[in-house]
Amino acid sequence: MSVIPVLRRLSSAIATRTMLLGVAVGFGGLCWLGRITAGQSHLTHFVRFTEWTSPETNYYPTVGEMMATVRARMQPGQILVIVGGNSILRGAGQPAGQVWTQRLQTELGVGYGVFNFAFDGSGITDGGAVVAEALRREYPRQVYIANAAPGQPPAPDGTGVYRFMFWEAYYKGLLIADPARAAAIEASNENLPVRNPPGEPSLQELRTREWLDQFCYFQDLWNRVTYKDLNLVWGFYMRDGLQFLRARKRYADPEPDSTTFPLDKRYNPSNLAIELANVRGCSQFAYMSFSAAGNPQMRKDASGRWPLYRPFWDQFVAGIRTAMPDELKPRTLVLLSRSSPYYIRRLSADERERDDLTYRHGVEVWKAEGYDAMDYGSDFNDDDYGDRTHLTRLGGAKLARQVADKVRAMAGALHYTRP
Repeated sequence: MSVIPVLRRLSSAIATRTMLLGVAVGFGGLCWLGRITAGQSHLTHFVRFTEWTSPETNYYPTVGEMMATVRARMQPGQILVIVGGNSILRGAGQPAGQVWTQRLQTELGVGYGVFNFAFDGSGITDGGAVVAEALRREYPRQVYIANAAPGQPPAPDGTGVYRFMFWEAYYKGLLIADPARAAAIEASNENLPVRNPPGEPSLQELRTREWLDQFCYFQDLWNRVTYKDLNLVWGFYMRDGLQFLRARKRYADPEPDSTTFPLDKRYNPSNLAIELANVRGCSQFAYMSFSAAGNPQMRKDASGRWPLYRPFWDQFVAGIRTAMPDELKPRTLVLLSRSSPYYIRRLSADERERDDLTYRHGVEVWKAEGYDAMDYGSDFNDDDYGDRTHLTRLGGAKLARQVADKVRAMAGALHYTRP
C-alpha cells in the first residue's frame, strides 16, 4: 500500500481533530470570558436604563451586570435601595441629571446607595426585584421599591419581555427556593401561549436559553461588547448608515424634560375620553355590586357606601401573597401611582371618592400581606405630571422627598439603623 494515501488520511484526520479542538477551546474561552465579564461592571456612570440599554433596542440587561453595578458603587456601611417598576419610576419625562432617583439619593444621603433598575412596561417582580433577591445575603440591609396600579396582581416570575431575568437568576441559583411561588409560577405559566408573536421566544425557548446561559454566560459577554466596543444589532431606532455600529455607551440619555411641554401637549384634549376611561378603570372592578337581575353595577349601597367587590380583591390577594418569598416582603415598598389631578378633577364626585378609596384600600391590602406600601399624587398638581401618570422633574422631586421619609422609617423598623 502506498504511503501517500495513508499520509493523506492521517493528515485529514489530524486536521479535523485540530479544527474540532480549536472550536472547543474557542467556545470554552468565550464562556470563560462571559463568566469573568458577569462579575465586572461595564455600565459606566450608570443612572438608569435608557432606550439604548433596554430591550426596546435589543439590549437585554442581565442580572449579573446589574449586580456588578451595585457592587462597584456601594460603599461600606451603606443601605442598599433598589428601584424597580415601570417607566414612571424609571423617570420618563425627567432629563438626565434630574431623575427622581438622583434626588432620592440626595434626600437619603451617603448612608444609602440608590440604584434605578426600572424599565418601561415592567412590573413589581421584574429586574429590580430579581437583583434585590439575588443580593439579599450580600447586602442584607436593603429596601426594594416598585410601583403598581391598585388591585394589579404581579406575575410571580416577571412579565412579558422581562421574564428572562427571573429565569436567568433561577438557573444560576441566585433565588430563594419558595414552594408557594413555584406553584404560582406553574399555575400562571399554564395560561401562557405555546407560541409567542414573531420575534418573541416562547417560555420553553426562554427557559432553555437561560438554562444554557448558566454554563455559557453568553449574554453578559455580548452586552459588554455591544456596550463598550461595537454594536452589531441594527434596528430602525439606530441612525442611518454604519453609525449603528457605535458602542452603546456613546449614545446619550435621550429623555426630554417634560416641563418644557405646554399643558395642552401633556394633556391632549383629543385623548381626554381615553385617558378618563383609564382613570376610571383603576377602580372599575374594585367597588361593584349586582342588581336583582344579576347585572353588574357601580353605585353605592343603601347605606351610602361603595361595596367592595370581593372576587376582585380575593384574586389580588392571592397574587401578591405568592409574588415574593415572605423573607423579602417587609423590605419591599410598593408605590401606588395616582393619576394626574388634571383628570381626577374631571370625574364626578362619586367617581373621585371611589378612586380615592381604591388607592387607600390597595395600600391596606399590600400591608396586610406583609409588604410596606404607600400611594402618592393626591397632593400633586398639574405641573408635577408630564401626562396622566408620568412625573415631571418637579413631581419627581416631591416623590423623592416622600419616599425618602418612608425608606428611613422602614430602615428603622427593620433595624438597619442604630437608635
